[in-house]
Amino acid sequence: MSSNILLELSGINKIYKMGDLDLQVLFDVSLHIYQSDFVSIIGPSGSGKTTLLNIIACLDRATSGKYNFFGEDVNSKTNDEMSEIRNLRIGFIFQSFNLIPRHTALENVILPLHYSKKFKNENFNKLGEECLNMVGLKDRINHYPNELSGGQQQRVAIARALVTQPEIILADEPTGNLDSKTSDDIMNLLKELNKDKKTIITITHDNEVAEQANEMIRIKDGRVI
Repeated sequence: MSSNILLELSGINKIYKMGDLDLQVLFDVSLHIYQSDFVSIIGPSGSGKTTLLNIIACLDRATSGKYNFFGEDVNSKTNDEMSEIRNLRIGFIFQSFNLIPRHTALENVILPLHYSKKFKNENFNKLGEECLNMVGLKDRINHYPNELSGGQQQRVAIARALVTQPEIILADEPTGNLDSKTSDDIMNLLKELNKDKKTIITITHDNEVAEQANEMIRIKDGRVI
């Protein structure tokens, strides 16, 4: 574990307004994520783990509490600044892959580059091919999602998460739609990326998946336990 703290959440609460009612989903959540960590956040459905992921990912804001992202106060950021953090510094992997059916594997991978000023002078195809090669899909760059297995589609999604060279990879139930053998393959790939100093946070309800991370954070009823 590095001594460098990338993310620091202190006393995070999240309350949703439901008409005249307040629904509190997170209660005084505090945690640290360090550089090169591989952390799993595990909890049952309704535990608040997805809400916590959305706050970590700058997709949502906490109702109260402090969130420092690389030493900067997220609560002070505008929506545009939060969007820039998501685009440049965080790579996302989803349970449902979220690939565009009419785009090839390569086209799906390079899509985030079109929205990034950081890469406007780069060769998008070259960067995409490098990432697909990293996940073992060099020979599938021109295949469409319906021509790929579930495991291959998730590898495309991982390559897409890597293409902007983010500091953090956030994986939301990355093995949820995969069989056990393919799940193991995906988790082994994430572990290899972690060995290459990628910081990875995965959200899961599966103990077997969670135990493959270097650290587990359990959440229940909106509280870290």
